[in-house]
Amino acid sequence: MKTIINSILRIVQFLLVLIATALLGNVRANNTQHAAASATAAINFAIFVCALAWIAIIYSIITQVVSAISMPIVALALDGLATLFTFIGAVVLSAKLTTANCASYVRLETTDWIAFGSGDTEKRCREIQAGLVFMWFLFATFAATMALAFKEFRRGGGSVRGPSMSQIGV
Repeated sequence: MKTIINSILRIVQFLLVLIATALLGNVRANNTQHAAASATAAINFAIFVCALAWIAIIYSIITQVVSAISMPIVALALDGLATLFTFIGAVVLSAKLTTANCASYVRLETTDWIAFGSGDTEKRCREIQAGLVFMWFLFATFAATMALAFKEFRRGGGSVRGPSMSQIGV
């Protein structure tokens, strides 16, 4: 049952990271020279988070197919890093985007808002919002798979234990 849940979560992660990479990659590809440096840095960090998520997901899918190369500590480390960086990336994008209504961005007084920097500001804003939603869902799925990887790590002899009482001869 745990393997089925883990497989379903990995497939969901694969789809979420695919969509998030496509959306945020399109935002990055449509940057103009008018984009603020902090906005470009936040988008670049989000792309880095997607790349790290790809590595964690591909490793996990490969280890489910070829169980001989499965190492619980590596899966735990990759899931932990992916969970941490996905959370940080989602918080950074949320802070940069603020609670914006993409249709009425004209009232914003700052020039370094993350959605400024392309020919179509409303489209860029909506792509960032959509990518952000997928990053939050990706964070939730990584937190779940990290918990499963931690259970596997503990069950699989990930820590050094002493002998049990039945193994001690008196």
